[in-house]
Amino acid sequence: MKTPPHRSEAERTLLELAQRARLGFALGTIGIVAVARQVGGIPDDLLVRAIAVAGALLLAAAAQEATTRLGRFPVALTLGIAGDVVASSLAVVLLADRAALAPAALLWPIFSGGLVLGEPALLFVAFVEVLLLAGTAIVLGPGALPLEQAAGWALLVLVAAAANGELIRRFRAAQRVTEVGFARAADLVHTLTADDVADVLFPFVAEVIGVGATPRLLLREADTGQRLDVVAHAHLGASPAAGAKRTLTGRDLAQDQGVWFEGGRLARDLGVDDLARYPRAFAQPLTDGHGVVGIVVVSAIRHRHLGEEARRSLERVAAHAASALARIDLARMVERQREALTVLLDTRDVPRDDAGIARWALDAVRRISGAGTRAFVRRRAGQLLCERAEGIEPDELLSQAMQLLGSATQRPVPLVIPDTSTDDRYALGPRFARGSIAAIPVAGAGVVLFLYDELVDRVSSSDLELLVMLSHQLSLLLTRPRSD
Repeated sequence: MKTPPHRSEAERTLLELAQRARLGFALGTIGIVAVARQVGGIPDDLLVRAIAVAGALLLAAAAQEATTRLGRFPVALTLGIAGDVVASSLAVVLLADRAALAPAALLWPIFSGGLVLGEPALLFVAFVEVLLLAGTAIVLGPGALPLEQAAGWALLVLVAAAANGELIRRFRAAQRVTEVGFARAADLVHTLTADDVADVLFPFVAEVIGVGATPRLLLREADTGQRLDVVAHAHLGASPAAGAKRTLTGRDLAQDQGVWFEGGRLARDLGVDDLARYPRAFAQPLTDGHGVVGIVVVSAIRHRHLGEEARRSLERVAAHAASALARIDLARMVERQREALTVLLDTRDVPRDDAGIARWALDAVRRISGAGTRAFVRRRAGQLLCERAEGIEPDELLSQAMQLLGSATQRPVPLVIPDTSTDDRYALGPRFARGSIAAIPVAGAGVVLFLYDELVDRVSSSDLELLVMLSHQLSLLLTRPRSD
């Protein structure tokens, strides 16, 4: 059966069930009539009336099936519903004087029409049936269908239409959210950057909570839960300040599902003034099964209650987004490691002089870790000398990390401090009050590679392995003969 592409799979299934129900009612009626005719249980005139009603249903089913196969789907739906109205009205006209419950047949078009029509159109069908019912009551007279009884049935038809229309509306909305959620989850498989993830998340979350072009943010953990970085945004007057300390008060409430916040409060927490232009904001966590790896925030004018299906779709898409971000991070890390390995394994163009080796070493460190502060420190005649530094002045480094550097030159293994704020062994200066440090000794050369990042726990095990490999290469380069 050819159906419009915008209808959900569940809706298409219900449409097919409605068509089969028409056939079932018609064939069942004919079967009962045939059996009754054989046993002589009902009068002949009642048999004829029942067959007429069944024939109308069969005609409606045949008309809808034929036009559907011809690709005229809107016409098919119209014919099907019109046939249902005709058959049910015919049942009232022919059977009202013999069966008090005959007007109940008018409820069938309300059910079948609710599967394909919007609530206003369904109410229109109900009013048409009410008019036909009133006309039938007037024509048949009070002996067959009293006016008060017809009024009761009319009220029931209108109430049933309103209730069924609202029920189907909610069903369609839930199904649409579900289908769109699955589609967006599939789109996330192809994302390559955080901006790509945001391009999928922003319109989806906005559609679910019912907003238009409002400010929205994609936030990532910058360190161990102490700060959030804005990695993507839309509909902001200006880009958020980089490096600002952003926290989300009460975000522990959003471990499993989205949470509504006051726009002004969230604007203060995140340091993004544009969020204050809207009274409400919805924050959906991106959870990968181990914890929250990011948060998507979308502003709104008013709080909107989200049904269970909408929340499940949000959680489903959020989980895929978290996986996509993790995949992107992994791909970026692998690419960075590949570039670093290329540099480490090909040392043919490394300069022979100490300054050139130090420059090459810090470039390799940058490729490996991306740490903002890097230094090449050597011990000469018992004194520490900073031969090259990036992100910090040599004198400042030596004055604020002298004890740590001295200890690192005497160690056979790397010295790593995941969080300097919790380690007071080396009397670090205020420049290194918080963050992570790695000091990698170069065996046999009295050299230390120093790295510092303002964020805690930024030296991964894979980075450390590459840094140790770099120290081995430096050991060979610094001790090789200089008269080639």
